[in-house]
Amino acid sequence: MPSTGTTGEWVTRQVAYTPALGQPIRGTAVLAGAATTEAASATLTLTDGVLGVDLTRSLSSPIVPGSVRLRLGGWLYRDRGDGKLYDDAGAAIADLDYATGRAALRRWPGGASVPPTVESCLTSYGQWGQIAASFRTATAPLKPEALQVVATTLEGTQLIATADADGRIQGEGIEGRVDYAVGVAAVHFRQRNAEDTDWEPLAVDPTTLRYNAVAYSYLPLDADILGIDGTRLPADGRVPIYRPGDLVMILHAAETALSPSAGVAAALGRTRLAWVRVTDATGAVVSGERYQLDRAAGQIMFPDLAGLTLPLTVRHTVGDLRQVTDAQISGWLALSRPLTHDYPAGETIVAGCLIIGDRRARVSATWDQASWSGAWADAPSGSAATATLNLIDHPIQVTNEGCDTDRWVLRCTNAASDQWELISENRGLVWQGVYAPGGEDIAPINPRTRIDLGGGSYSAGAPYMTIPAAANGGGWSTGNVVRIDTVGAIAEFWVARSIQQSDEPVDPAAADGCEIHALGNIDRP
Repeated sequence: MPSTGTTGEWVTRQVAYTPALGQPIRGTAVLAGAATTEAASATLTLTDGVLGVDLTRSLSSPIVPGSVRLRLGGWLYRDRGDGKLYDDAGAAIADLDYATGRAALRRWPGGASVPPTVESCLTSYGQWGQIAASFRTATAPLKPEALQVVATTLEGTQLIATADADGRIQGEGIEGRVDYAVGVAAVHFRQRNAEDTDWEPLAVDPTTLRYNAVAYSYLPLDADILGIDGTRLPADGRVPIYRPGDLVMILHAAETALSPSAGVAAALGRTRLAWVRVTDATGAVVSGERYQLDRAAGQIMFPDLAGLTLPLTVRHTVGDLRQVTDAQISGWLALSRPLTHDYPAGETIVAGCLIIGDRRARVSATWDQASWSGAWADAPSGSAATATLNLIDHPIQVTNEGCDTDRWVLRCTNAASDQWELISENRGLVWQGVYAPGGEDIAPINPRTRIDLGGGSYSAGAPYMTIPAAANGGGWSTGNVVRIDTVGAIAEFWVARSIQQSDEPVDPAAADGCEIHALGNIDRP
């Protein structure tokens, strides 16, 4: 207030003033002092913070959240059920009290005329609350972790909760569960009591209960693309992959970091190991020839650590082979015998087993021909070669580790210099060089049996086959061939992969893939 040098009693006079909407309040306040003093005046600038609007002046009923649409000038205020009004851009520009029906506008267009237009406003007779709810989503199944539940308490506080991967719905004031498969959820509302010693029910406005969810939908595909009639598949495409009587392998892999001492056995923390893979600090695979493994005791020993970069990482796997006695579409399996290892949930793999029967590597057929037309046939064609291999006294040798099922041609490319080549039907040219009587055996290494030791070095590996030089008695002509058929111990089978549409992963290690293990039992006399 302006000051005056004259003492006396101040008298305050109030003057009504109506500002334009959206404009600051400016005016002149005249302050009158004692009768012996001239009136003193000053110009004051006041800012009006909010514009109050009573939407339910003639009613005592509360507003239903989410029902208000208010227009002032060219602006539209929308109610989203959270106690605020929003403009077209989504900015909160007003507060709304559902109980009293009053709105406090913080922004409005300049020059707008009052009163504002109420386009919609729903009130309820009485205020009803509920402390629990159950519902079913419009579609199912739901995507895990994609369900959100929203509600507003009777006091106007908004509650939000989301569901986790296990279907638990948790949030401030909300708890419940959802079944993603059928889209059914149940929630209840609660809060801590005033003493913060226990939980008590929390009432919410039932009209504000909302959910947001992402559901899967399945599109029918052409039977020519699938290779089967799609009408025979269930709507969600899920079919049982295990049946009673099938064999499954229960697997769990773990890693142990070691800095071992040469010649000292180190424990891996588990017994009766099924598979072991060792890598050094550079990521290079350590050949099995570099360590001794006691599978039953779960111990590993390195006689020599030269050339290995510590620490070493040992990935070890335990497993139980069991027969399935019951299988449900939900993924629940019943097994014929109890498991003998600990299998943590979320880390254990159930692998199906393809039973092949008795297998062993062998040479199934051999014959010689004067020439080869390039056609892979299972019987001789044309005339026989003058010479032949003595495979009775010096047979072709194969091993279960190195031999694969394939058809081969051993062809003489230059008889004068004993130049030969070995061609595979599946792999092409695998060897070429000198094959002479009394010379070196032919033993091309199967790359599948070699282990990458890092630094460009590999383990020795096993050959596809060994053709003894002693079997070659000479007498060959250029173009003569020896046809060889081999059968490997590992059976051939088709692998079909079905990959859903997706973007390329940023991490190459997260790319789609699979592992195939050959498991066999050896009967020894």
